[in-house]
Amino acid sequence: MNLIKIDPQTQTVEQIQTAGNLGDFYQIIDCRLIDVCARQDNGDALTVDDEALFRDPQPMAFSFGGYGPIHGIAVLSGCDEEGETSDPKMSLEEARKVVNWLGAAYTVPYLTVISF
Repeated sequence: MNLIKIDPQTQTVEQIQTAGNLGDFYQIIDCRLIDVCARQDNGDALTVDDEALFRDPQPMAFSFGGYGPIHGIAVLSGCDEEGETSDPKMSLEEARKVVNWLGAAYTVPYLTVISF
């Protein structure tokens, strides 16, 4: 499938080909844990490094259509009717228009622990 990789370090937004499985996301983003953010009405969303805010120093940041700051590499993908990863509905050109590079912005990390 064709997904979109956003890299704030190199300030690039590019189309990539991948199987779109969990292992691919870990490798592309270079992380141990992922999270999904910046969900769009059309089903598109960003997959990001869930531990980026706890890195020292934090990775470079960007905003995406009003969401952010988002730190580190992100992958834009879509979601089909069964909830499976699919090509994003947003085009590469549309994605480039909604990315705003924030550089070395700092975001205070937060962690919520829920005990039962």
